[in-house]
Amino acid sequence: MTQDNELPEYEIMFVNVVTPLHNGSGEGLGFVDNPILRERTTQFPIIQASSIKGVLRDSYDERGSPYVELFFGPPPGKGEKHSGAISFGDGQILAFPVRSVRGCFVWITSPHVLWRFYEKLCLMRLETQFPKINDSMKQIHSGLKKAMICPSGKNELCMQKETEIFLEEFPVTFVESVEIENIAKVIGEKVYGNVEDSFLKSEFEKKLVLLDDDTFRYFITNATEIVPNIRIGDSGTTKDGSLRYTEYLPSETIMYSTLIFEKSRKEDQPLKATDVKRNFTKNPPLTIQIGGDATIGKGIVKLSLPSLQANNLADK
Repeated sequence: MTQDNELPEYEIMFVNVVTPLHNGSGEGLGFVDNPILRERTTQFPIIQASSIKGVLRDSYDERGSPYVELFFGPPPGKGEKHSGAISFGDGQILAFPVRSVRGCFVWITSPHVLWRFYEKLCLMRLETQFPKINDSMKQIHSGLKKAMICPSGKNELCMQKETEIFLEEFPVTFVESVEIENIAKVIGEKVYGNVEDSFLKSEFEKKLVLLDDDTFRYFITNATEIVPNIRIGDSGTTKDGSLRYTEYLPSETIMYSTLIFEKSRKEDQPLKATDVKRNFTKNPPLTIQIGGDATIGKGIVKLSLPSLQANNLADK
């Protein structure tokens, strides 16, 4: 709670990976020389809050926003003046793309992932922005015996045996679930926008698959992109010992970050938490670059904010 008993404002920011993203964790100990950053307990991939904050700060600064220091705090070396009015959470996984023998690919998620997302919505009093999720979440629990798929995607994904799909080379037994389809439609609209002819939105609403937590963890640790990199010497040939393997989150990965807005701490720009949120979500950058290898087009992501979508609908 902020000073003067003013309650903070909240927002969920979705991060849709457009080009493979390497948010590195330093040197790897195994086959991969440059792994992505993961949670210690679950091995779920994450993006550090500091990376998200830094990239957004640069974007607002480049566009000449008068609120850069108010939003993000003073520049390095002057942090003692005041802190920023926005707190950023780590980017956490929501849906991960996996190759499917039929239907090209699907997005997978798990009960733990969905419940973590839903609990954040409830803590921040944002669940009303995601209709139909309340009732649907009651059917999502741990210890699943079979995967759950959207009924509308069954014909595109299942093999001759109508209770089985193949993800990578593995057969997965499933049941149809209206609840998963409801969740997919709500999340798809927030991530891709309320656009009727959006190809990815329509695909997501049919091809979200709920797996048990163990199977989900297997795929997110073994189905990322591993890319070899070499260094060419002055002779035009490969330098000895230069071969390195880098891990990337694949395109179409969906993540999210939590935002907390508080009253301004910048004395010459006194704004309430509601005003801070309104100014931040009025015209945010919708495409940014996160992580390494920016010069070869990696790490481009699209951002979506439910508040921005609500404002656009209200303007219409």
